[in-house]
Amino acid sequence: MKHLFWIICCTALWLALTTSLASAQGDDAVTRPQPVQEVFQTGLVYPQERGEVQLSYTSRFSKGKDRSSLQTPLNLEYGITDRWQIEIEWDAMSRRTKTGEATTSGRGDLSIGTQYSFMNMKGSNFHSAVGFEVSIPTGSIEKELSEGFLEYTPYLILARDLPKLNNMQIFSQVGVTFVQHARRKLGADDDAPAAQKFDVGVGTFMPFGHLVFTSEFNLSTNRWNNGGREREIYATPGVVWRLPGNLEIGVGTPVGLTRDADKFGAILKLVYEFGPRTAEAP
Repeated sequence: MKHLFWIICCTALWLALTTSLASAQGDDAVTRPQPVQEVFQTGLVYPQERGEVQLSYTSRFSKGKDRSSLQTPLNLEYGITDRWQIEIEWDAMSRRTKTGEATTSGRGDLSIGTQYSFMNMKGSNFHSAVGFEVSIPTGSIEKELSEGFLEYTPYLILARDLPKLNNMQIFSQVGVTFVQHARRKLGADDDAPAAQKFDVGVGTFMPFGHLVFTSEFNLSTNRWNNGGREREIYATPGVVWRLPGNLEIGVGTPVGLTRDADKFGAILKLVYEFGPRTAEAP
């Protein structure tokens, strides 16, 4: 099956990059400053420290064959301990346009999640994190701003630092989304099937001064379950500019590589952190 081919390719890529670059660094792993707070399509392993708050604003535009959309999610993360964080994300405004139809707009869905991280495992340059998210369909189904699914997503993140390669990092995220219909469009008999989704992403980032260059490769498919019809693959290059005052500005450009994916897009992300670590920094 095609999706198994891509899953195997993504996993093999991560393992190959980790193994081939391992000889480029020593075993003297130490805790290093966090080079970047967020990338664009994949989660990172870094947790918020105890009492630390991160606010993120994202503007995500995408253009497909016969549709375009604009989403503006707001995200808040809070560190309960130095390893454990909680977060909430709300799609404050969505705007969708289909060819030959009127443009619709309004609020989107809400998600709540938690993540626990294991940094520098056994004194190495490897990190991992486990997390769980719940998405609640608060957007309008009639306006197609929500699919009406209640979603549960457990996920795993793996990462490896390569300090001798300019503090480069390789990271990977794997998750499965279990879905069930919570709301349905009135009078509709052709709802999308409640098919579980498999998501995998691999990527790298490398800092150069105040800039961090990123690249990501992401697959999302539900074709393996319950008559699912979607298989989306994206390649996303990007750059993040780290500014004084714990502020970051990032721009990414997703490019769709499958028929189901949007052809291209643009992501603008603003990230601001404050809390105990900020106050204690010299």
